[in-house]
Amino acid sequence: MKKILSLLVLVTSVLITACGPKYEAINGCEISPKTVCPKIDLSEANLHEANMSQGDLTGANLSGANLSGANLVYTDLREADLTGADLTGAELMGADLRDSNLKAADLTGAEYNKYTQFPEGFDKQTAGLVWNGSGTSK
Repeated sequence: MKKILSLLVLVTSVLITACGPKYEAINGCEISPKTVCPKIDLSEANLHEANMSQGDLTGANLSGANLSGANLVYTDLREADLTGADLTGAELMGADLRDSNLKAADLTGAEYNKYTQFPEGFDKQTAGLVWNGSGTSK
């Protein structure tokens, strides 16, 4: 019984990994949790549901990128260019967006919490953001 249970756990973990979205490196940046890609050009990249939580994307060019449903929990996006980016439904709990350019970015339904930092004067309500008081991702 122990062998069957161990095999079941192994198969499940392999399937979960295999079924998740896969992203190849873009301009040398590995799209994964804790990625370190400051000042990288990811403009127009399709990063739908990508997990880049706890990553460093300071000063990155993400203009026009599809980040809908992306996990950006505790990701450093200071000074990033998110002009025209699609961030609908993205998880922004604890993300640092200070001094980032959010002009024409779609943040409808994106979640934030008390640890999320926005550019000075940014209006979360007008942008359509959703408060996630629990601070946890989906």
